[in-house]
Amino acid sequence: MIVVKSLEELSNNPFTSPFALVPTMGNLHEGHINLLEIAREKNFLPVVSIFVNPLQFGPNEDLDKYPRTLDNDLEILEKNNCHGVFIPQENEILKNIEPLEAPFADKLCAKSRPGHFNGVITIVNKLFEVTNPQACVFGMKDFQQQLIIQHLIKTKQYEIQFLSAPIVRDINGLALSSRNNYLTSKERTEASKVFTFLSEIQEEIKLSFKKQKKTLPIDLDTIKDNYVQIIENKGFKIDYLEILDSKTLEICQNNSTKILIAIAVFYKQVRLIDNLVVDLSSFS
Repeated sequence: MIVVKSLEELSNNPFTSPFALVPTMGNLHEGHINLLEIAREKNFLPVVSIFVNPLQFGPNEDLDKYPRTLDNDLEILEKNNCHGVFIPQENEILKNIEPLEAPFADKLCAKSRPGHFNGVITIVNKLFEVTNPQACVFGMKDFQQQLIIQHLIKTKQYEIQFLSAPIVRDINGLALSSRNNYLTSKERTEASKVFTFLSEIQEEIKLSFKKQKKTLPIDLDTIKDNYVQIIENKGFKIDYLEILDSKTLEICQNNSTKILIAIAVFYKQVRLIDNLVVDLSSFS
């Protein structure tokens, strides 16, 4: 496994092409390992970047508390046959960086975390520039981030293939996240109800869609409002629960074919995000 820790080392093109960049902030888990598998399935060598991005944390967020587990991360990557790892130094990666503004700035996570996605794409863009990958891999757990990175690739005209990885869940359905480490085993079991809620909402949408003779719009607001009450009654504090067109993150229209159910909640002071996409065309 090739480990690169400076831009000077990187300038020698140490990674074998074609490779897919997997940007991470470390504290790796099975969800990250799945991203490596997706890269290999598409015939790209996986190269992981590990950088705790200070630009994506707000003033009241947990930058200092974010787990730094580099030795363990490298061991995990070595064990899982990762081709390469890029561990940039903060001063190098931030020097003369081009600040970017993310689209969808008034949607979902961006509403309660202003500036978060600006920080994400500013760093991801720099990583693209310095590593020059042929592909990149991002997980669907952060659906909004996927749309933003796809927009970045298109607007910058990068020749980078975007690979999307499905959400990896634990045995109870909880989406894997580094933040899950803040919860006890019992709390993680309770937190898995988030996925249960999403699954129930998905079924409600399907039933309503069929009852209305497979046409939109159906009464998504009523479904959403009902579940806001249900979820809060179960001890979760809702940041947002939205049912939107998955392509635009706007209110669903008659021609919407895929509906995104997206949620962010606080449970035991830990912020959890998850989503499901309902493909209306699959039962139209």
